[in-house]
Amino acid sequence: MDRTHAVVAFLLGVCTALATALVVQSGNTLPQAHAQSTSSGGFFVEAGRGTTGQSRDVIFLIDTANTRLAVYEYKDGALKVGAIRNIDYDMRFEEWTAGKRKQEPTVKEMKSQTEKEAGK
Repeated sequence: MDRTHAVVAFLLGVCTALATALVVQSGNTLPQAHAQSTSSGGFFVEAGRGTTGQSRDVIFLIDTANTRLAVYEYKDGALKVGAIRNIDYDMRFEEWTAGKRKQEPTVKEMKSQTEKEAGK
């Protein structure tokens, strides 16, 4: 697995974790999941159901060759583009937090501790 695929897989995992945290925090229960993912030809696809009561399917398409993320919604027989983003610059950060919340521990702290442990 090359670095691009690893980064894309990590980003998808982060998106999934954040979405799950938002649903749980809002007090809604998680719906039964029926998702399928595939990776071929420079694309990674993840599909699943929307949250409770939305009766829609969501498709995440990641173009690994061009580092782009596209989100589609299929609802009531229509496919709609939700968003498309070039994630190349996003992936250049070691750490990023939106808003005032900071990630604990920071990447710098983890690096320092790891190097300290390796030096023992």
